[in-house]
Amino acid sequence: MKTKLNFVLQHHLFFLAVSLVFALPFLLGAPFVKTVDNVDYFTIDKNDDMQFYDQIKEVFGNDEFFLIAFKKPDIFTPDNLRMLQQITDEIDGIEEVREVKSLANIDDTIGDDASFEVRKFLESIPDDPESLAALKKSALNNPLYINNLISKDGTTAAIVVFTFKRDGDESYRRVLIDKCHEILNKYNEGKTDKTSFHIAGWTATNLYLSQYLKSDMGIFIPLTYVLITLCVYFIFRNIRLTLLALANISMCVGSTMGVFYHLGIQLNNVTTIVPPLIMALALCDTVHIFAHMERNVLVRFNNNKREALLHVISVVFVPCLMTTVTTALGFISLYISDIPPIRQFSITASCGMLFEFIFSFIFLPPMILLFGGEKAFIEYSEEKWVPGILGWMHDLTKKYARLIVLMTFVLVAGAIWQTTTIKVETNLLEFFKKSSPVRQALSWVEAELSGISTLDVSLKAEDDNAFLEPDNIKVIDAVQTFIKQWPGVDVVNSFADFIKDINQSFHNEDTAHYVIPDSGPLIAQYMLLYDSEDVNDYINEDYSHARIAARTHVYSSSEQRELIEGIKKFISTLDHPGLQIRVTGRAVSDVLVIDSLVNGQVSSLLLAAGIILGVMFLVLRSVSAGCLSIIPNLFPIILNFGIMGLFNVPLNTATSLISAVALGIAVDDTIHFLYEYIKQRQTGQSRDASLDRVITRKGRAILTSSVILCIGFGVMVFSKFIPIVNFGVLSAVIMMTALIGDLVILPAVIYVGPGSKKTKNI
Repeated sequence: MKTKLNFVLQHHLFFLAVSLVFALPFLLGAPFVKTVDNVDYFTIDKNDDMQFYDQIKEVFGNDEFFLIAFKKPDIFTPDNLRMLQQITDEIDGIEEVREVKSLANIDDTIGDDASFEVRKFLESIPDDPESLAALKKSALNNPLYINNLISKDGTTAAIVVFTFKRDGDESYRRVLIDKCHEILNKYNEGKTDKTSFHIAGWTATNLYLSQYLKSDMGIFIPLTYVLITLCVYFIFRNIRLTLLALANISMCVGSTMGVFYHLGIQLNNVTTIVPPLIMALALCDTVHIFAHMERNVLVRFNNNKREALLHVISVVFVPCLMTTVTTALGFISLYISDIPPIRQFSITASCGMLFEFIFSFIFLPPMILLFGGEKAFIEYSEEKWVPGILGWMHDLTKKYARLIVLMTFVLVAGAIWQTTTIKVETNLLEFFKKSSPVRQALSWVEAELSGISTLDVSLKAEDDNAFLEPDNIKVIDAVQTFIKQWPGVDVVNSFADFIKDINQSFHNEDTAHYVIPDSGPLIAQYMLLYDSEDVNDYINEDYSHARIAARTHVYSSSEQRELIEGIKKFISTLDHPGLQIRVTGRAVSDVLVIDSLVNGQVSSLLLAAGIILGVMFLVLRSVSAGCLSIIPNLFPIILNFGIMGLFNVPLNTATSLISAVALGIAVDDTIHFLYEYIKQRQTGQSRDASLDRVITRKGRAILTSSVILCIGFGVMVFSKFIPIVNFGVLSAVIMMTALIGDLVILPAVIYVGPGSKKTKNI
C-alpha cells in the first residue's frame, strides 16, 4: 500500500488531474439539484393499506383539502355573506382546484310533509334582519355544516378547497396556494378593517414543509463552511491548511450533490441532512492527516516534503479506510427501510463517504505538495492547551479508572430505564415551531372550527344498491356515531347524514324525523329525487360503496393508532353481513409510516452493529480489541436513547436515523484509537506506555474531529423543522459522548481489564 501511495505522490500532477476529471461530471450536476415542493415521499412502497387508500381516492376523489377561514362578529351580514360568495366563486375558478365547498355554494334540502327540494343554501343574500336570522338558524342547525363550514357560534366561516391528485406536478401546491393568496389579498387592499384569512390543511402544511427545507439549505451549507473554516484555522493556525481543507470538503460535497442530480434524487426533509454531514465527515479524515503533519516529521525526512507526506498518509491510510467502510456500512444499513427518502439518504450518504476517502488520498495529498509545501507542516511545540486537556483527561482516567467504569455502568443502566419511556410517534403539529405561520394557522382553525387530520372508513358491499337498505345505512350510522364520541374527533360525515336530513325535510323539517327511515323503497325514492352532487363524496353511483369521513385534531400517531384500533374493535362487535368495513385515510398512512420507521430503526441498527463489529474483528485481528470496540460505541447510543426518553423527544422521521448513522460515525475514532494502541503493544510497549503514546499521537485528531462533527450537526439547530433540530442536537451530543467513550471510558476499561502489561495483550 505504501508503494501505491508513493506512486500517487510521485505523479501528483497526474493524479490531481485524474481526481478533477473524475469529479467533474458530479460537480457539473451539483448546481441543478432540486428541492422538492412537497413531502408526499413519506409513504411506504408496496403496502396493502397504502394501495387500498389509493383505491378509495379513485372512487371518492382525492381527499386532500385545505381550509380558508376567517372570523367576523357575525358571518350572517350582507357584506360578509357577499364576500364569502365572491371568494368562493373566485377560488372555484382556479384551474388547480378540484372542488370548493362553503355556505355560498353548498346544497340544502327544504321540504314539507309531501315533498322536498334541493337548492343552494345561499340562493340569494337577504338584506332584512329577519331573513338573515332565519338563514343563520338554518345553518347552525345543520350537522353537515357545523365545525365544517361554519363555527357553532356563527362567527367563523370556512371555504373548503379540494385538490386534484397530481403526483407528477411538484409545483402544483405552490401554484395553487399562491393563487389563493392573490385572491384573498384583493379583499384587504385599501381597507383599514382588514380581514385575517387563515389557510390550514395538508396542502398548506405540505407546502410549508418544502419551503422550510429550502430555507434550511440556504442556512446549513454556508454556515457549516464558515464554522468549519474558523474551526480549522483555530486548531491549526495555518492558512494553507485551512484553504486545502476547504478545497477537499468542496470536492466531496460537490460530488455528493452531483450524485443527487445523476440519480434523480431531490433534497427533501431527510436528505437535506446529507450535505452538512458529508462536510463534517470529509473534514475528519482531513484533520487526521493534518494532525500528523508535524514539523519534526519533515525534519526527520531531511525536509523532503514528499517523503514526509508519504509517511503521514501511510500512517493514517488503514484506519481511515476502516472508518470509511464502517461509516458507509452504517449508512447502507438504512437502505432496508420501506420509506423512499430514508433509502435515498442511505445511497447519497454512502456515496459521500466513498468520495470523502478517494479525495482525501488522491486529491488532497497532491494539493498539499502543489500548494502547501514545507509550510504545511506545523510546529505544535508552543501550543499547550490541547496537550493540557488531553493530559488532564488521561491522568484522571488512570487515577479513577474503576470509578469511571462503575459510573459508566450506572449511566447505561439509567439510560436503558429512560429508554422505555420514549414515545414512538409523528406529530404533524409539533414538527413546526410555535412561532411558525403554519402552526399558528393550524392552531387557530382547530380552535375555531376543527382539526385538519383526516381518517376514513370504507364500507363496501357485494351487491349494487346495498346502501339503499336501512340496515346497511344504520351500520354506517353506528360507526359514525362511535367515531364522533372519540376524544379529539371534530367532524364526521357520511351518507347517513344525507338520508336523515332528507327524511327530516320530507317531514316538514321536524327534528324528530332526523333518523334513518325503515323503508328501503322510501330511501330509494329519496335518492331518485335528490339531485345534488354533494353526496358523491360519501357514496358511489351504484350505492355499493360508502365512505365515512372524519376530521380530527389528533395529530400524534400514537393517538391516531388508538383511534384506529378503537374503531376496528367497535366494528368487530357489529353485525354487518355482506359488508367489508376497513379503516383507511391519511391517519392510517401516518401510523404505517411511523411503524415502518421503528421497525427500520431496530433492523438497521442490528444490521449495522453486526457488520461493523465483524469488520472490527477482521481488521483489528484481535478478538479482545473487537470486544473493546463495542463499549465506547454502545455507550453514546444507549445514552442518546436515555436522553430522548428523559426529555420527551419522540422517535420520528428524523430521530429514527440517529442510531445507525451515529454508530457508523462514532466507531471512527475508536478505530483510530485501537489501531494505534495495537501497533504500540505489538512493538513491546507496556499498557501504560501504549496508552500514553496513543493519547499523544491520536488524541488531538480525535478531539478535533469530534468538535468538527458537533459543528456539522450543530448547524441543524437553525432548522425551522423541529425533527431536524432534534436530529442535530442529539447527534452532536452523541459525538461528544463518543469522545468521552474513546478518550475516557475505553482507556479506563483497558486499565481495569485482566490483560497482561507485558507485550501484545490488550
